[in-house]
Amino acid sequence: MRKAVLCVGLVALAFLGWAQKGPINLAIIWHQHQPLYWNRIAGEYELPWVRVHAVQEYIDSPKILLEFPGIKVTYNLQPSLLWQILDYAEITEEERAKGGLYELIGAVDNHLKWTWALLHDPASLDEETRAAMQEQFFWINPYMLRPGGKYYDPRYAELNQIKGQRKLTDQELLDAAGLFLLWQISPELHGELGLLDLRGKRGWTGEDIVRVIRAQHKVITQVVDYYRRVQEAGTELITSPFYHPILPILAEYGWDEDILGQLELGQAQHEALFGRRALGVWPPEQAVSERAVSLLAQAGFRWTVADEWSLSAALGRQPTRAELAQPWRFGDIAIFFRDHNISDKIAFSYGNKPTAEAVADFMAEIKRYWDALPNPENHVVVVALDGENWMFMAGYPDNGREFLRALYGMLLRTEWVRTVTPAEFLARRPATAILPRLPTGSWGGDLSTWQGEPEEDEAWERLAQARAAVFARDPNPQALRALYAAEGSDWFWWYGDDQDSGTDDLFDWLFKTHLVAAYRASGYAEAEIPQVLFLRLRIPFRANLGEVKPVLDGRVTDPQEWAEAAVYAGKGLIEKFAVAYGESYLYVRVDFVRPARELIGSDLRLVLYASGKPGEPANIVTRHAKVQLGFAFSSAVELEFAKVRADGAGYVFRYGADGKGGWRLTSPVRTLLYRKAAVDEAVEFMVPFEELGVEPGQSLTLVVVLERPGELLAQAPERPLFARIPTLIRGTEIWAMEDPRGDDFGPGTYVYPLNKVFTEAPGLFDLIRYAVYDAGDAWQLAFDFPALPNPWNGPHGFSHPIIFVYFDVADGGRTDAHEEGKAAQVAFHPDHPWDYVIKIAGWPGYGRHLWTAGGEGPFLIDVASDPKRGRVIVTISKDLILEIRGWHYVLVGSQDGYGPNHIRPIGKAPGEWTGGGCPDPMWAPQLYDILAPTVEEQKAQLGSYVSGKSYAVLRPVEVK
Repeated sequence: MRKAVLCVGLVALAFLGWAQKGPINLAIIWHQHQPLYWNRIAGEYELPWVRVHAVQEYIDSPKILLEFPGIKVTYNLQPSLLWQILDYAEITEEERAKGGLYELIGAVDNHLKWTWALLHDPASLDEETRAAMQEQFFWINPYMLRPGGKYYDPRYAELNQIKGQRKLTDQELLDAAGLFLLWQISPELHGELGLLDLRGKRGWTGEDIVRVIRAQHKVITQVVDYYRRVQEAGTELITSPFYHPILPILAEYGWDEDILGQLELGQAQHEALFGRRALGVWPPEQAVSERAVSLLAQAGFRWTVADEWSLSAALGRQPTRAELAQPWRFGDIAIFFRDHNISDKIAFSYGNKPTAEAVADFMAEIKRYWDALPNPENHVVVVALDGENWMFMAGYPDNGREFLRALYGMLLRTEWVRTVTPAEFLARRPATAILPRLPTGSWGGDLSTWQGEPEEDEAWERLAQARAAVFARDPNPQALRALYAAEGSDWFWWYGDDQDSGTDDLFDWLFKTHLVAAYRASGYAEAEIPQVLFLRLRIPFRANLGEVKPVLDGRVTDPQEWAEAAVYAGKGLIEKFAVAYGESYLYVRVDFVRPARELIGSDLRLVLYASGKPGEPANIVTRHAKVQLGFAFSSAVELEFAKVRADGAGYVFRYGADGKGGWRLTSPVRTLLYRKAAVDEAVEFMVPFEELGVEPGQSLTLVVVLERPGELLAQAPERPLFARIPTLIRGTEIWAMEDPRGDDFGPGTYVYPLNKVFTEAPGLFDLIRYAVYDAGDAWQLAFDFPALPNPWNGPHGFSHPIIFVYFDVADGGRTDAHEEGKAAQVAFHPDHPWDYVIKIAGWPGYGRHLWTAGGEGPFLIDVASDPKRGRVIVTISKDLILEIRGWHYVLVGSQDGYGPNHIRPIGKAPGEWTGGGCPDPMWAPQLYDILAPTVEEQKAQLGSYVSGKSYAVLRPVEVK
């Protein structure tokens, strides 16, 4: 009896404890940011996106928040975004005097100018501009193009269909322009703005265009005031360094005063607009380092926010829920760390789910914290992400409005969670946990998105040169503003292969205009400004070079000798251009419209122009014809036909640029035999990598031209070629295993997504060979696939597979998947628990990491590729894994930057971007292939899951 009473008492106490648990705190931080699209020299906007998002997402968000009193969020209002919104809002007297568009709105951009020209001078629009209008006037979240949707616009949908079939007429183009402008405005505002009659309209007039531009201006003038109103209702507004720079990189350069200057500019504008100084500060791209965060504290900020990755790196292990859901003190500032997974679900995943399901999943994620923590009221879960991009980019119904209302409503109705702002939480519970260190990192784990690729490093070098020039003279506010603008993260985001805007050349041009303005404001003459800053880039072709071993004789000795080369058509006298690599050389073949030997003895020169290392002097016009080629080149590898012998034997010579238009001969005598050229049916030559300043694993930009003084006779390709030289295996093979071909179907039923990008090459996820190499101080792993295309320009040279390797090479270990690979939905055999795991993907932020079973990491490994061979190559320092022989699990999935753990989901039926054929997406593996000796063995392993109970248990292969 006493036992029964005791049990009842314990149950009662447990229930009482549950009932007395306080609510978990939730801090939602929306980061509102756009690049600085303003051309500092022209005084106009090169792209319209500040205006476009100001009249929809930037006003919808606070308006919806005001519908839910009691819900508190935090907005980071990035200063240069606010500056641009204010510029569009204010029509100065000087602007009004200009007339035209400036009578309607305070700033103009390319789309407004095109539309105005279409109204008043359509003949001034050339074919290239008309083609751009026909394409770009449909760059919008297409919710109004979906039949059956509540905002469906049949005329806009009709024009969207026509544009893919033929050129639009002037009237059709005007209709498209008008409807584009109309639907940029939140449809919830159409009624109060008197625009409902314009929906679906055919035959737009100039008066209609004026109405909608005036309406846009009216909305833009209200944006800042709505944020004032939500601040009065309890929302916290925070700021950033003015032009959104990557603070750790500026700190690495020692530019502390720039960081402090940008912070003060942002804070001053914030105080002027919102009546108080911001307590919190958003580090752009959540990029932090010890020095950068110390400067945030020095500037007077009380708190900042970083990614979960940064906390993991600081602790050297995965944080517990309690550790993640608390602020940490680092010096004189508190740091909140966001839950990476939940934040990414809003940013990338929930838009593809029904709203109710998405909100339920979000609440379940927060509830896990409440369940796990004995005192949830003392903790705060931070969800932080871009405040506008997810609304229009991630597939949400009704541009995210439906999701926001459903989420805020659910949060209001739920007793076990309350929304707070970080400053409010700190006022109740100051940060007491001390962060021991703070490694450099960002939301993506490292800073590789903004530095490390040749284009990025070149831009940093140009910036450093300009800054040195500005500070060599007494820097004035105008010069500093231009310099600070050039420090913005967005230019470096779009440089390199890891991101592609479709208008990368324009971002490059904006970056350069800021630097030119900085030089000019400092009093430098035009001749003193680096000429490369006046070069407008052309979007290059891209190619992975293959290996060749040709006989350099100017003839087709073997039809296959150039088979692996990248080949491009030329224009003018050049018929085609082939380029490849071999050993330590670049090989080039140029075919002309007539036999090349006919050019021997002429005054013509065949010149291969190539980019150089970051910081190396570069010219922007060719040596002889003095024309631009759309990129800056440091090398001119020249064959002078007047010096070719009658038998076709000759040599090429490398000339180095001086950065001012001059050239000097730099080829040493010792390399003469390695610069042979042969002229017969075609021209064939080789040039050592060392003369071009490149090596395997690097890239360079190329163009070959035929020129003479004052005249360009031929060029190939017609645009520059960005050529990648693959990384080479440098170790000795110690073990290899073939994997069955054609087994990229998981347990036997999986199929690829439906989009054509997954069918353009066979076997994207079909591992066919795995090899291990000993490279002395490192291990190298090679993963071979039938094809390794790179449609999205992953900087590691591939876009499709994501690879996990789990190593059992020591005692102990784990049998569940690592946190960064749990979405694969597999477990590991208890006889072979893993000790280390590596994650490999095409983007550095997605996969170039190693962790231990004990929670240490992430540590960086090197990921590269040889796309022509379909090979992914990984190099792991022996400092990380001393002995790699043992048991290996190799897993291959589909890489998806929007997917959980960057793994593309496999559902029951295939979709455009999701795989299919999975009988139980909740429990079956999300993998297409594993390393297994037979197809039947793979099917058995991947099919060993038990729905509702356990994941499939994998078995490793032995590496001896």
